[in-house]
Amino acid sequence: RPTNGIVRLNGKDITKIKDKQISSFRREHLGFVFQDFNLLNNFSNKDNILLPLVLAKMKYNDMIHLLIPVARKLGIEELLDKYPYEISGGQKQRVAVARAIITNPELILADEPTGALDSKSTEELLNVFNTLNENHQTIVMVTHSTKAAAHAKRVLFIKDGQVFHQIYRGEKTMDEMYQCISDTLTLLATGGVHHA
Repeated sequence: RPTNGIVRLNGKDITKIKDKQISSFRREHLGFVFQDFNLLNNFSNKDNILLPLVLAKMKYNDMIHLLIPVARKLGIEELLDKYPYEISGGQKQRVAVARAIITNPELILADEPTGALDSKSTEELLNVFNTLNENHQTIVMVTHSTKAAAHAKRVLFIKDGQVFHQIYRGEKTMDEMYQCISDTLTLLATGGVHHA
């Protein structure tokens, strides 16, 4: 719940959802990707991905029908029968992304999703997010990574709980976006004044 204000998703004020309905609302409308993956080591990767569908009481055949195209899109088909402890960090994050998108959520919330990844895995994950976004998936990502932020279409800078500044990609190249973000971070660090 927010400390104040209203949060709307597709016109619905989610602050008004009753406590007993909030977990099903999250499961049906939101996908989550975390820095530390949040995968269950005693479940296969396939079972980790299917978990939101199991909780939604979906029939197994329907789950598999959703799983195959998602696994193919993320290049993890050969990892489905393995366990999280048997695969790399980048592969774990792709499994976590599969779990987040299998319910076709309106919104993916990503909390420092590249924080535990090496540069190659980071680039692969950001490319996956770009592809998802191009296919009309909304992604809200919290990051301290200038490189990750440079992939976004819009970047909000938060300072002391307030929007300090924002940048829209528009026609900017990745390098130009990176430079704008770097310049704003310098301003933020030196106590400069910027208005959103």
